[in-house]
Amino acid sequence: ADTLPLAAADWPSREEIVEAFPDLEIQDLIGHGGMSVVYRARQPRLDRVIALKILPKSLAATPGFSERFTREGRVLARLSHPNIVTVHDFGTSGGFGFLIMEYVDGVNLRQAMRVGRFTPEQALNIIPAICDALQFAHAQGVLHRDIKPENILLDSKGRIKIADFGIAKIINEKAGEEMLLTQSGAKLGTAPYMAPEQVEQPSSVDHRADIYSLGVVFYEMLTGELPLGRFAAPS
Repeated sequence: ADTLPLAAADWPSREEIVEAFPDLEIQDLIGHGGMSVVYRARQPRLDRVIALKILPKSLAATPGFSERFTREGRVLARLSHPNIVTVHDFGTSGGFGFLIMEYVDGVNLRQAMRVGRFTPEQALNIIPAICDALQFAHAQGVLHRDIKPENILLDSKGRIKIADFGIAKIINEKAGEEMLLTQSGAKLGTAPYMAPEQVEQPSSVDHRADIYSLGVVFYEMLTGELPLGRFAAPS
């Protein structure tokens, strides 16, 4: 709800993508979000399966969106960590913005949570890897700002990967530049997981907002519910 929602008509057809990316073998649609679609593809020269994230032409032509999408590539290219999805390349092709990313063969945490409740032991095995990844990103001056189950991936071997640093804020970034990258100054994030200061004063957010969001994810993993409502302060 915090980005321009994509209508079905905005999603590029498989034929358009095949034409725009002649060096790739386009396989199947993995999923779509508020401003992009992701396909599984293969790079024949490297014999490597990748995830191809595409910004539709209608959004690529919208002021601010191409800058935001390009920034995602630059931010992720700086984040080389075993628990963060790797970006191999990014740019524009055939009028589309694109990211070529590591393909994670598995499910996201939301899908895993739908299958069944995590035990405390299982949850405690997942959280430290996310903490390590966030600490690494924060040390590089990068905030995620949208930690939620959909952006935490579990591969087929049980490894954890954080995806989608697309709305990451570079610490010390000029406020004016930051506002250009939002849709009419919209608050970036997903409401139930956002720290109060991210809602009230988004320009003042620091690394603690990511820790707050991870706390909400941990709570949800343990209880099956979101911590909604007002709670008495602990002693």
